[in-house]
This record gives sequence, structure tokens and C-alpha cells, in this order.
Amino acid sequence: MILDKKMRVFLATAEAGSFSRAARQLSLSQSVVSFHIKALEQELGVSLFRRQGRSISLTAEGKLLFEEGHKLAREARRIEDVFSAQSEEIAQRIYIAGDALTCAFTLPWTLAAFREDYPDVLFTYEHLEETELIDRLVSGELDVALAGHQVQHRKLTATPCFQDTIVLVGPAKTAPDSITVDELRETPLLWATSDRGLELLLSKNLPEAGLPLKDLNVFMEVDNLPILKTFVRAGVGMSFLPYLTVSDEVRFGILKTVDVPGLTLERTNYLVHRREKTPRQVVTALVEFVENRDWDAVLKAQGRGEL
Repeated sequence: MILDKKMRVFLATAEAGSFSRAARQLSLSQSVVSFHIKALEQELGVSLFRRQGRSISLTAEGKLLFEEGHKLAREARRIEDVFSAQSEEIAQRIYIAGDALTCAFTLPWTLAAFREDYPDVLFTYEHLEETELIDRLVSGELDVALAGHQVQHRKLTATPCFQDTIVLVGPAKTAPDSITVDELRETPLLWATSDRGLELLLSKNLPEAGLPLKDLNVFMEVDNLPILKTFVRAGVGMSFLPYLTVSDEVRFGILKTVDVPGLTLERTNYLVHRREKTPRQVVTALVEFVENRDWDAVLKAQGRGEL
């Protein structure tokens, strides 16, 4: 309780008009009631009751404290009600983040399905860079995260969730069906800077296909996906992006996937959460839900289809 126990005993005693009746109402012994009243009087430096045999009455100071105490009690109940409501909301809120562009295209369907079983759950989502994502998971500011690469940290657990395909996209009307690795070397490229997993995958696979990253013709870095896709659509350059992030544009003939023979880009996305700290029940439920998700069916439903 927010209201001090001595004050609660005082108010009950003043209303009961008797130490013994107050003791019965509070389920305390009479000596404990007397102890709290005496402690409160000593703390305030005043007498609160006139004791006349077995009866008691409030002194002037007691009457003033009784009036102000009732105001405090009402405010304490209001605060407790507000806190209780907010505490329930906090208990049902899950803080999520992602460092992969694909996350924003897979989470909506997953969270919508999860809310069918947990209709009261609330979410907060942020797209974060890898370092901040890890720091906030470890500190407890985040409950779970989706990452486009394996996350290594002794306090975190990373569970494989789903795979996505990285494709080269260009403007639908002018992009070729395919280009060679040598042609890719001369192709103006827009580089997505907001996906660490994408960068790691390209850094590993492009050199294996005979094209070191330093040889790419990257002339612009963009951290905003909609703006990047608009640049590509306008014919400013091509870009490597997760297919799920451009599937709608490809389907409606706005963008086009460009095949690069000999280059295959598949990556695994991971669900990341704290290893040692016991999460809230609703967070545990979400982790289990994501880990048991039929991701092939989910991705197919979202239009992944065949490339």
C-alpha cells in the first residue's frame, strides 16, 4: 500500500472511535494498534487522541490530520488504481526490434497471428543497428529481436527462424533479365546501410563469385528502404535487397529482379532474446510461438513464391 501503515491505523481508529474496534477491523492486536498510534504521535510531536477511560476522541491536531489523511487516502487509492492499470499494460507489452529489412515484412503477419491467442498484448517495434540492438537486449530494454545474421553474445540466445533470398533489383522497364558478374562490376549500385546481415552476406558471397566488395560501383548509400526503392524505380541504379521487401513491386511490374548467374544469396534470420533472465510469461509465449512458426507457409502467403 502507498499510504503509510501508521496513517492507515490512525484513520481506522478515528473512524471506529475505539482502539479495540479498530484492532478487530484491521485484524491486529490492540497493542499493535496502540503502538502505531504512539509512533505516529511521536513522529509528529502531537497528541492525536484524548483518552477517557475506554473511549477516545480526536484532539484539534487529530481532527486536522484526520481530514488531511482522508485526502491522502483518496489520492493513494487513485495512484494505486492508475499503477495497477499501467502495470497490467506493461506486463502485456512486448518490446521488439529488428536489424534486418525483412523483419518489417514478416513481423506484421506473425504478430497478428499471435494476437489471436493473446488479444490484450501490446507491441513496441524499432528498427535498430546491430550494436544498439544487442546492448538493449542485454540491458533488458528489449524483450526479443529479429536479426538477419547470427548474433554472438554470451548473454543472448539466437534461434534460426526463416530464410530470405537477397536479389538484385532494377527498374522494371529498363533492367535486363540478367547480368554477368563482370557486368555487375560496372553497374551503378545503391547500397542499403540499414541491414547488417545483408552487408555481411554480400561481403562473404560476392568475393566467392569473383567480385570483391571494393570493386563494386557503389555510388550512393541509403538507410531508408522506401527512398532506396524509389531511386531504383527511377533508374538511378540497382540494389541488392531482400526479396520480401520488393515482392509487391515486382508483382505489379514496378521493379524487376535481375539474375546474376553464379551468385546465390540466401540468409537465415534469427530470433534473439536473453539467455539468463527469466522473461515475462507473454514474452515466453511469443518466443515459443515464433520458434514453432511454419515459416515456409508464412513466407509463401506473403508472396515469396518462386523467383
